[in-house]
Amino acid sequence: MKGIKRTAATGPLSLFNKRSVSATVVLCGLLTLGFIVLGSRARAEWHEPKGLTGTWRLELTPAYCPGVTTGTLAKPFQGLASFTSDGTLTNTFNNALFGYATPGHGYWRKAEDGTYKDVFELLLVDPPAPYVSGTQKGMATITPVNESSFTAQVVATYFDSSGTPYLTKCNDVAATRLNDSPTEP
Repeated sequence: MKGIKRTAATGPLSLFNKRSVSATVVLCGLLTLGFIVLGSRARAEWHEPKGLTGTWRLELTPAYCPGVTTGTLAKPFQGLASFTSDGTLTNTFNNALFGYATPGHGYWRKAEDGTYKDVFELLLVDPPAPYVSGTQKGMATITPVNESSFTAQVVATYFDSSGTPYLTKCNDVAATRLNDSPTEP
């Protein structure tokens, strides 16, 4: 490159480049500080209970539905339910249908009387008798005990693949909020 004279101002560390590097360093520093502040705030707030929102351990005890249930009741079983702040519900259970049913999906809302109502549905695929393939729709009334526990009554209606109801079961529920205790399962 004959005839081109290089000066300090046009070299790789020109004044313009030095300012760009300095601005980039300052910007990265501010972004890092912002993430640290937001991250510490999120860590500080994630433990705070917010009504029903969160994940709950469920202990379900089959109960007699007035005028519906006959025969022997099944053994108690466990479940997990997650309630999100936008009203979405996801749950799963380890009862006799475990392995034959999908996780439940549904919604929840707070009622005027201070209780909560939820509705969920799950799919049944080739379950053992007396169940048949189709869906299970559950409807619950949830009564808060405190920020870490609630009780509920669930009415589950079973529908065959054509949408015809064929069985109704009820369960009483005792629930505790999932937490970070090292002494609880």
